[in-house]
Amino acid sequence: MRNNIAIILPCYNAKNTIIQAINGIISYLPEAKIIIVDDNSPDKSSDLIKKRFHKDKRINLINRSSKQGRGSAIHRGFSEALKDRNIEFFIEMDADLCHNPKYIPTMINKCKTYDVVIASKYLKESEIKGLNTTRYLFSKIANFYLKLILQVPITDYTNGFRCYKRGALEKIDFNSFNSKGFIVLSEIIYKIYKNGCTLAEIPFIFNNIGDNKSNFNLSEIKEAFVTILNLKFNFR
Repeated sequence: MRNNIAIILPCYNAKNTIIQAINGIISYLPEAKIIIVDDNSPDKSSDLIKKRFHKDKRINLINRSSKQGRGSAIHRGFSEALKDRNIEFFIEMDADLCHNPKYIPTMINKCKTYDVVIASKYLKESEIKGLNTTRYLFSKIANFYLKLILQVPITDYTNGFRCYKRGALEKIDFNSFNSKGFIVLSEIIYKIYKNGCTLAEIPFIFNNIGDNKSNFNLSEIKEAFVTILNLKFNFR
């Protein structure tokens, strides 16, 4: 049964990839619910989605008035998906095609044993394609820092391609989060781990086909640094 799955897609200026991403998900999970959270994309991504899928009841498009960050979009998508008591597995992934939906069935099968399954770029069997040196080094340094501080037994803290069981998400209070940007990925996994949930990873091919421009800005990096320290030393 695949109608117990929700896919959360944060969307910002994804006009060139979002339709392909949705069609890819449907090809592997034709009965899954797909929740897209669009932060008023200047490239009118939401208009394209509405034009192509306005009659498709599997697609739920949430339009927000401004850019509020990936983490905030994931919170919004999870909150919407959790309203449906039939949903047992919750997938988050990016809309830019770097996360291939062909891995979702593997993640779900593994998530029957674990509470959270992460597609990791840094397992031995994984591969990274198309990422420039700057972004690769930033990712490696960020993961080294996060592992040093948080000590969660995973290899990839920053990849947003994950599968969660309902019970894992229900153990965390989304109103308690201090960050809205990319660091929410680490905040979620730390809180879930501290609440006694089990974690697993699968290898995958991360294929960056975009322009390699980072969505991170200096304020998000500062937020990340402060958030992780507060999380480590003030978590209850």
